[in-house]
Amino acid sequence: MASKKITLKITDMSCASCAQTVEKSLNKANGVSEAQVNFAAEKAYVTFDPQQNSRDKLIEVVENSGYGVKEEKAKTSFKVGGMTCASCSAAVEKALNKSDGVYQANVNIATEKGSVEYNPEILSKNDFREIVKNSGYELLSFEDEETDKSSESAEDEISDDLKKVKAAKKKMWGTWAFTIPIMLWMIPEMFFGVAWPNMQIFNLGMIVLAIPPLFIFGRKTFVTAYRAVSHGSANMDVLIAMGTGAAFITGPAVFFTPIANYAGVSAMIMAFHLTGRYIEETAKGRASQAIRKLLELGAKTATIIENGNEKEVAIENVQPGDIMLIKPGEKIPTDGEIVEGETTVDESMATGESMPVKRKEGDEVIGATVNQNGLIKVKATKVGKDTFLSQVVKMVEEAQGTKVPIQEFADKITGIFVPTVLIIAT
Repeated sequence: MASKKITLKITDMSCASCAQTVEKSLNKANGVSEAQVNFAAEKAYVTFDPQQNSRDKLIEVVENSGYGVKEEKAKTSFKVGGMTCASCSAAVEKALNKSDGVYQANVNIATEKGSVEYNPEILSKNDFREIVKNSGYELLSFEDEETDKSSESAEDEISDDLKKVKAAKKKMWGTWAFTIPIMLWMIPEMFFGVAWPNMQIFNLGMIVLAIPPLFIFGRKTFVTAYRAVSHGSANMDVLIAMGTGAAFITGPAVFFTPIANYAGVSAMIMAFHLTGRYIEETAKGRASQAIRKLLELGAKTATIIENGNEKEVAIENVQPGDIMLIKPGEKIPTDGEIVEGETTVDESMATGESMPVKRKEGDEVIGATVNQNGLIKVKATKVGKDTFLSQVVKMVEEAQGTKVPIQEFADKITGIFVPTVLIIAT
């Protein structure tokens, strides 16, 4: 097996002999082929056989030598695609927490986001992509890669959530459009034992009407179930796919064996399942609406004074130091400092204060608040993700992504629910 190289941040070294002591101890450790300790950088570079030793054991070697090892910590957040239920998020979270170098991982199905605290010396962002992929899902993007994330890109993300709600609604009603006729057609046979117009046409009709709910509107359920099983996990889609699939097979089978036709029942199960999916997507959409309402508070453009001329630019193009001209009744584009003029500002959206506040030259103003009655010039001090409004949006997103204790408990139950049902069924 190939050797592994790691870097350890050594603490408590006070001289070059300290570094030599640590280096000597590491070189004596089992499986270590080379160890070098740089006193100036306070780092140890170790090459070892991972079958004979490990990072944790090497840290013990350093500590037993009388020194410490500082674990590097970093945080990152990312959006995960392909998750459909709590079992999916639990599977991704479990895979992340099992990975070497991850201190804590949290995946929230409601926001479809994951957050990880990890050791950057052990893991990189590409490693997270691989971990999520091996769990059967897709890491779409890292939030911290979107520096100066504009309100436009945030609105695009919210728009995607709204599209998901519309798609879920379309699938739900499409499924019920076929399921309701199935239910009405089944009533005479269920209660009176009369298959109209005859049993053969009735059985064939159940099969034909059940095909669209299962394999057109419910196709994603089977695809997600296949991905979950192929990666060694079982989520709610696996149960639905197995149940509806087995029930549908009885439809064609009825023509060859003496068995009851449950093809119609499979469509009913899928209809209720997709109704639940629609309700779930609607709940997620409401969370996005809260952020959207915050983003709508911000200005879309700003009037910049450049070489004595007024120029209207998109809010994303405003840079720190730009001088903005704000007329009465206009929103202040971004956080800044008044350099000319005085006015009263409606800061109710930021402070809750209903009465306008007087602002003069040298005072700071908050982006998205409203200039009331004076013409002022403001020097931009904070833009993009550093503004007051962006920080509020960030805090709301973080709050939505945090799991309350009851949710963590529910996720644990969900994680064992599907396997338990499958075991009982077999």
